[in-house]
Amino acid sequence: MTAHAITRRRALQSATAALAVAALPTNPANASPPSRDTPADLIIHNGRIRTMDDLGTNAQAGAIRARFPALDRGRDRPPQALAVRHGRIIAIGSERELRHLRGRRTQLLDAGGSTVLPGINDSHLHLSSWGLTAPPLSVDVDTTTLAELVARVADTAASTPAGAWIRGRNWSELKLERPPTRHDLDPVTGDRPTILTDFTLHAVTCNTAALRLAGITASTSAPAGGVIERDSQGEPTGVLREGATALLQAVVPPYTTAELRQAITAATAALAAQGVTSITEPGITPQLLALYDHLACAGLPVRVTALLDAGSSRATMRAAVDAARVGLRADPRLLTLAGVKIFADGVPTFARTAWVHEPYDDGSHGAMTIAGTDPAAQVAVLRQMIDLAHRAGLQVGTHACGDATVDAVVAAYLTSQRRSPRPGLRHYVIHGDLVTGEALHAMAHNGIGVSMNSEIKFMIDRVLAPVLGDARTDRHWPYAEALRAGVRVATGSDAPVVDPDWRRGVAQMVTRQGSAGSLSGPEQRISLTEALATYTTAAAWQDRAEHWKGTLAVGRAADLCLLGADLNDVDPHDVPQVPVAATVMAGRVTHDRAAAAGPAVRMTRTTGPAREAYAAGACCCSMSKALHGGTDLNTKELT
Repeated sequence: MTAHAITRRRALQSATAALAVAALPTNPANASPPSRDTPADLIIHNGRIRTMDDLGTNAQAGAIRARFPALDRGRDRPPQALAVRHGRIIAIGSERELRHLRGRRTQLLDAGGSTVLPGINDSHLHLSSWGLTAPPLSVDVDTTTLAELVARVADTAASTPAGAWIRGRNWSELKLERPPTRHDLDPVTGDRPTILTDFTLHAVTCNTAALRLAGITASTSAPAGGVIERDSQGEPTGVLREGATALLQAVVPPYTTAELRQAITAATAALAAQGVTSITEPGITPQLLALYDHLACAGLPVRVTALLDAGSSRATMRAAVDAARVGLRADPRLLTLAGVKIFADGVPTFARTAWVHEPYDDGSHGAMTIAGTDPAAQVAVLRQMIDLAHRAGLQVGTHACGDATVDAVVAAYLTSQRRSPRPGLRHYVIHGDLVTGEALHAMAHNGIGVSMNSEIKFMIDRVLAPVLGDARTDRHWPYAEALRAGVRVATGSDAPVVDPDWRRGVAQMVTRQGSAGSLSGPEQRISLTEALATYTTAAAWQDRAEHWKGTLAVGRAADLCLLGADLNDVDPHDVPQVPVAATVMAGRVTHDRAAAAGPAVRMTRTTGPAREAYAAGACCCSMSKALHGGTDLNTKELT
């Protein structure tokens, strides 16, 4: 049963509008809605509107229709048009029904007979870090030859002031004939210190100017576990590995507030071009939150739900709870501080750092990253951390990939809930790669959600089978099992682990095929409507905002994604090729593919290096922190 096939009666729309208007946060522009006959600001017409409302996605839909058969009338005729005024939807129906709302100043968007969705809500995306991966803040050096790599660096150096740093990322010695060295970089960089990080974030290369600033010479000893590569004369080549990279990172200047602002601006524009209108930015600092507050007050094309970094100890959680008391100036519909993020374990990749019940191929079980001398002590600290946030009224999202970690996190959530019932906080599991069936049932019965990552599953395909075995690889991110259990499942890209593209995520959920075409657990396939719900209704639920966004209904926020085809006519494998024709956020067109001048806004990284980096163990938070490389956020600059 598809959501877009349901047409509400106009009599019900008026009642719904009144309730929805009352539920929305107040705003001067919305305080006194004009009459129903006042012309709309925007009308989208000639569309196939998927409302994603409860009647189309709720498990009780069948029972509701059985009791009220009149609601099924017209289900074969999906709504064609949608009208917007003051940032909210005021009517949905046929073009004829909405004709009276068209005025001289009404903006019209022709959907061309294609699908219109609620704005996409990416439930886990490191927005600022993703922005830092794009030019001009970083040069992409993912090439197959050293000559091409050097040419890209030379192009960047030509526009870089003397003495300023050049940063680049994604070189791969699996592709190149050898790692790039200072001898390759010096002729094109001169006195501009240069650092290029490889795709795994475990190695860097630099030029002579950077080595000189770091004081790395032939007599410099590498720290334990680190490697300083040297030439035949014993001189550093510029290639540093593992712990030795810290010798260079110590002198790399942090990003400035202006650079971080530039990164966020570029990233939000790129997301708007993808149809994304809401994201959750997990694990940020209070300083970065202040920057988001400033940008949101000036106007952002994407809504941001933020989680402060709570670290992995009682002390770091206390600091996060104290920081969460800060007041924000921005409209809470543009920026919300929902709570905190805990980083509880690693990833179930070749790094084998996620804590699991069944051992990996090498017999190891991984471990939690929570402070403590043994698993029992770590679990105790985890419970204390969650209880601190819970009692402070903060939502907790916990990075938990291994099944043993997920079990510990769910148990901690339940303990805090029993001691101090606060069901409205909606704590959730981040990732939940290998979550057990028992944990899913406990989560479903206690309102604990999960944010999974089908876009990563698409990228890595079956590359982890040697580590996890075939059974766990098939069940990796068990979408169908979670939905059947009744868990609210949202989907996040986890960028910059991958470049966010919800269409790839939808294709993977529906087909369970990855980028290489391999099949992983066909029993975990879900329907197109269910897949879309993870990016709309479920994500809005995670944000505790389902009463005003995530569905297309009268009174709801006018956040919309217009596609270039009707998804009913598209093979699921071809969904990633469906273009985003336009994006609307709060009634404002933030992306119009037809009207855009020049190429579409894009921030892309090839799948190969990303897949290898993730498989090597570069998880979301470690990548995010490494990409920031420290930030010099001066809050005085924001006033």
